[in-house]
Amino acid sequence: MSLVTTVMKISLKTIDRKTVGNGNEINWGKFSTLYSVQGLKDGLKVTTDLNELAEFVHNSWIVGVNHLWELLENGYTVKGGYTKAKRLSHVAMCTPYEWLTREDQLKDIYTIKDILNKKDWVKLGGNFYEKDFIKYNIGW
Repeated sequence: MSLVTTVMKISLKTIDRKTVGNGNEINWGKFSTLYSVQGLKDGLKVTTDLNELAEFVHNSWIVGVNHLWELLENGYTVKGGYTKAKRLSHVAMCTPYEWLTREDQLKDIYTIKDILNKKDWVKLGGNFYEKDFIKYNIGW
């Protein structure tokens, strides 16, 4: 089974009960992951370079953040809250990938690691980034 097939098995649903939670409450972690997975899926159609894949993930995440903001305007809430500071941090990240600091670019690469299984991560050369994850204390 190819890496593309593996990732494509993770279905993308723009919004459903699992992403919203109870009533109009959004689980931001699950919600944003759906967009990251979609970005990875789209990226794997054209490249296996982790930096290029991270740009796809980042751009898709921006779409997700904008969707979140639309939902918030329509009465949804975020599980655990969505502070002004959190929104401002998201606004700051809604920038082209190449404008991000290397640390922030590595966070997008780490997101890919989080999505993939270990075998596929290694197959893409992910071990190369492990020292940088430690250096910048990236990992959640």
